[in-house]
Amino acid sequence: MSSHRADHARMQGKAQPTDSGNGSSHGRPSGRAGLASFMVFVLIVAILGGVCWGGWLLYSSKDEILDHGISMPGKSISIGTTSAPSSLDIRKASGDAIEQALIGNVYETLVSQDASGSPTAGLAKSWKISDDGLSYTFHLNSGMHFSNGDALDASDVVWSLRQVVTGGFVGSSSLSTLSSVSNPNATTVVLRLASPNPLLLRELYGRVGIVYDKDAKLDYASQALGSGPYTLNSWQAGKTLVLQLNTKYWGRQPTAVTKATFRYYSDSAAMLSALQNKKIDIATPLAASSMAQANQDAKDSKISLVTGKGDETLALVFNARSDSVLSDQRFREAVRYMLDHASFVAAQKGTASTIGGPLSPLDEGYEDLTGLHPHDTAKGTQLAYYFPPSYYNGSLRFVYPQSYGSAVGDLIKSQLAAGGVPVTVTMVSDADWKSTVESRHDFDMTLTTMSGASDAASFADPDSLSGYDSPNAQSEWKTVEASRNDASYRTNIAAYARTVSTESPVDWLYVSTPVTAFNHTVTNVPSNSVTRYFPLRAISSAQ
Repeated sequence: MSSHRADHARMQGKAQPTDSGNGSSHGRPSGRAGLASFMVFVLIVAILGGVCWGGWLLYSSKDEILDHGISMPGKSISIGTTSAPSSLDIRKASGDAIEQALIGNVYETLVSQDASGSPTAGLAKSWKISDDGLSYTFHLNSGMHFSNGDALDASDVVWSLRQVVTGGFVGSSSLSTLSSVSNPNATTVVLRLASPNPLLLRELYGRVGIVYDKDAKLDYASQALGSGPYTLNSWQAGKTLVLQLNTKYWGRQPTAVTKATFRYYSDSAAMLSALQNKKIDIATPLAASSMAQANQDAKDSKISLVTGKGDETLALVFNARSDSVLSDQRFREAVRYMLDHASFVAAQKGTASTIGGPLSPLDEGYEDLTGLHPHDTAKGTQLAYYFPPSYYNGSLRFVYPQSYGSAVGDLIKSQLAAGGVPVTVTMVSDADWKSTVESRHDFDMTLTTMSGASDAASFADPDSLSGYDSPNAQSEWKTVEASRNDASYRTNIAAYARTVSTESPVDWLYVSTPVTAFNHTVTNVPSNSVTRYFPLRAISSAQ
């Protein structure tokens, strides 16, 4: 979650993983050509001259040329965005901006993700999960190495996972069920869990799955060294971050973009202006305030737009504790019926869509739950009839961070008033919000941002922001945690999401649908989850 999000439910039984074994490093063959071989080479060159060389260039693939150290024509692109990393230490610095630039580009993870957000091969080419869900065996690609030439094998994976846990890196709590990690050989890694964790693979394509060079010495705050297809060229905090092609990449080389510059702007308008003036090639993501101009530019064929899927949800959180009228499920449902979610989506000008539950369209197990509480003011009024304003001191206390703006508060206030429910809106600073809402629970409704399945566990935690204490949800979440394979996980988490949505601890106002703008010299631009995952390797450039 963002700084305004409800706390995650924490896994129990955290254990320190043990290191049991060291994989060998990959050796490098050496040898010397004999005199005879040299004379044959000279003879061939003398006879064929440039013909052989030209023919080799003609029939060799671009990847082979790059692998042999022969430079391709440079193609540079610039990506504009509005969130800049304050540090390059991806181990400890929070925020999505650092992930957006570095994961999948400079740093690679044990497991990767496909365009839909599902686990796919990464540094591990395959894996097997035991029937009891307590053992994961990963088989690594062979011949991998970091950009500095150091071999990457199973010992680096073991060391990196241990560092995440013992160093308390960002996301380390997601490995709370990890009991041991070992490498029986250089290409095999075995993770053993104290209890099943069906989200493990998804976590391993994020920060906790990054494999670091255990032998490298660097200042992580200002440097980055990984095994990915790009390396860090330079970084100016708040201004630019430049990546260049790793010409010795162990995998299949990107062939289009050899240099990429992330440029950071103060707001979406400035970023779109830079795109219009050809200072950047891609602008992502656009804010709702820029969409009118972007749509006009696209209509005039000046730029192209692509809309993707996101998992960032704006949630109206209800105080379900006993001292709030919203502790009653009927009243929570009344509020949900009164709110016209289409109006909240419309206000986002194409950067959002409706959502009816805790899972986003990028999450496995997602189903459209908007039909559970469709807009019906009359039905909402009927449910709220049993709770007159005198029952809750004249009006609901709607307290939320001022960073969300006044428009959303005004919309909620007017729509609930139409259903006979008065609301007092109070916007506060982040510090006051933490004190009033998080600490003292002095509210009936508030706003927070949630991230799909990543925050799903919070609804099984009575100590979360809403104070929602549901035996049904808690029981079903335990079933989710006990899932032993992907199929059962999808079934179990879908059931859990439906229960949570039915009982309505929050109302999900909308989910992000990030819009990326780009000029006509680039194609294959990423579209999903672009605020924290922007892989460069698939982008094509006509420059």
